[in-house]
Amino acid sequence: MRRRSLPGSAGRRGAVAGALAGLLVLSTAACSDYGGDLSGANISGGGDGDTLVVSETAGVPSSFLAYGIQRGYFADEGIDLEVSPSSGGASVIPALLSGDIDVAGSNVVSALIAIGRRMPIEMVAAGTSTAERPENDFASLVVPEDSPITTAADLDGARIAVNSLQNINDVVVNSVLTEVGLTNDDVHFVEMPLPDIPAAIQRGDVDAGVLIEPFATIGRSQGLRVLASPYVNTRPGLQIGTYLMTSDKVSDDPELMAAFRAGVETTARSIAEDPDSFRDALPEISDLSPELAGQMNLPQWRGTTDRDSIETIHDVMREIGLTDADLDYDETVAD
Repeated sequence: MRRRSLPGSAGRRGAVAGALAGLLVLSTAACSDYGGDLSGANISGGGDGDTLVVSETAGVPSSFLAYGIQRGYFADEGIDLEVSPSSGGASVIPALLSGDIDVAGSNVVSALIAIGRRMPIEMVAAGTSTAERPENDFASLVVPEDSPITTAADLDGARIAVNSLQNINDVVVNSVLTEVGLTNDDVHFVEMPLPDIPAAIQRGDVDAGVLIEPFATIGRSQGLRVLASPYVNTRPGLQIGTYLMTSDKVSDDPELMAAFRAGVETTARSIAEDPDSFRDALPEISDLSPELAGQMNLPQWRGTTDRDSIETIHDVMREIGLTDADLDYDETVAD
């Protein structure tokens, strides 16, 4: 499968320039789904020939793609996939629009904010999703073991550590709070990198924190107590991640998009059918230790975008003021 050059036009260049300018605001307001300095993303140039460059969040999300490469699923589709780890979220969208990368792995909230601001991007495949059952959620809202916070109602006035503000944390914590008559305005979100959150909770710098794997397992091993499973609480099987391409790429090279999506879907089926093989591969394709890889709750991958998840997240985003745009699902998600 050859990677085709896209025809340019003054109109398209103007649209992209305007979108990039808008992202100066977006990348501040809706930053990484896994934390990190947005200026430090390790992003290479777009691919040449058969190479497709994908920038995906460092850690388990990028390991998903690495596993698909290792198993030859993308090569089977005629794609030489190159994975460039990043801090994720909105940080990868400017690189996508400028042509430095071919596909951006981001989160649904960052994508919907960007699309709501009329940036020319579309969801082409699904990234990470969570489990159907709370005990298998790969995100946890945690407190110290001896904390007086024993139910969500006790979070009134609490300081909650999150890795990013105005993002997926706002959406999923809101789902926990609304069940007990609270809102996001009743708590104080404190932004800090994920690796720092467990220690901050133990020191009492914050009262609670939202952790994702592997940090959720690390936090539990250090004595933190799970108060809620926020992703599953928002919706069982909630899709968190997404892969994005520019609208030009989707329309001008639909075969390339379909080939990438097919590789993602095959990788997702493989892990669903044999998760132990993926766990066994993690120490080789990531920095995870065998012990941690064997203990943590894995995200789920389904490959195909889940409409119910997108609509659920967008509805909450509108309720809490992260977007005022309407959702045109058919325009947002590529066929």
